[in-house]
Amino acid sequence: MHRLSPFDVGWAHALLLFAPLVLVPLALRCFPLAAPMSFAWRTATILQLPAVLLLTWSFLTPQGNVAAALSLPWLAVTGLLAMVGLSGAWRNHRGPLAGLSLDVALVYLAIGAFWTTLDRWGQRPLDFEPVIVLLTGIHFHYAGFMLLVLTALAMRQLPGRLSSMTGIGVIVAVPLTAVGITASQLGYGSLLEALAAWFMALAGISVGVLYCRLGLRQTAPASSRSLFLLAGLALLAGMGLAGLYGARFYCSIPWLDIPWMRALHGSLNALGFSLAGIVGWQFHPSISSLHMMPP
Repeated sequence: MHRLSPFDVGWAHALLLFAPLVLVPLALRCFPLAAPMSFAWRTATILQLPAVLLLTWSFLTPQGNVAAALSLPWLAVTGLLAMVGLSGAWRNHRGPLAGLSLDVALVYLAIGAFWTTLDRWGQRPLDFEPVIVLLTGIHFHYAGFMLLVLTALAMRQLPGRLSSMTGIGVIVAVPLTAVGITASQLGYGSLLEALAAWFMALAGISVGVLYCRLGLRQTAPASSRSLFLLAGLALLAGMGLAGLYGARFYCSIPWLDIPWMRALHGSLNALGFSLAGIVGWQFHPSISSLHMMPP
């Protein structure tokens, strides 16, 4: 039996599936009740499990029309959630930044699902390498959705200028990273990609600092604090690697290639930050009170 290595493409498949199978359902429990009361939200949550099971099946199927068709239900579910996010962003665009971050996170999740469908279909827009198509799907599931959700939750507990700047930074950095990679692919040079990577790293490091602060506060249960501190340290390490990867155009870091980034950066962000962070919130009083409120 083949043992899956973090350096295999199969590890990237596993990380991507880990988001809809485990992390996204936990993250959706942390949204305010105003969103879950909508028809689109209720429909998405009902269809979520069968959609994720079909998505998993698609990764057990060779790329092509069948695999793409199996991924479409997940794209539809995230599309419904994106409608909720767009509606909320339109209503609350002048409201608290944490609320806007949650709305934008739902939109980014649908973008991740779209690129996942392209990967399962075997499509290569703009002649991107197949691994880049896959990693774009992963990027929007984690940096787009999970990072924004966890940033919004931290902002509510730690209001202030640093939190606001961090929230804005993450919202901008996620698509900016994709724009930078696209600019390089189109032959416009590597400067924008490098700047975008450094901006993404800086925004992520700021979130890591927020989670370290949450981990050191005495106002939350010890279980949450321990997980927040673990999440913060993992994100600091993962985003430090992202910054180094962005510098590869200007200084030689021969070992830090895509397989190493997938193994280290991807694993730290998925298992260290996203999992520890979102499980930590499940024990936090601010989220527990949401679960006990009537629908």
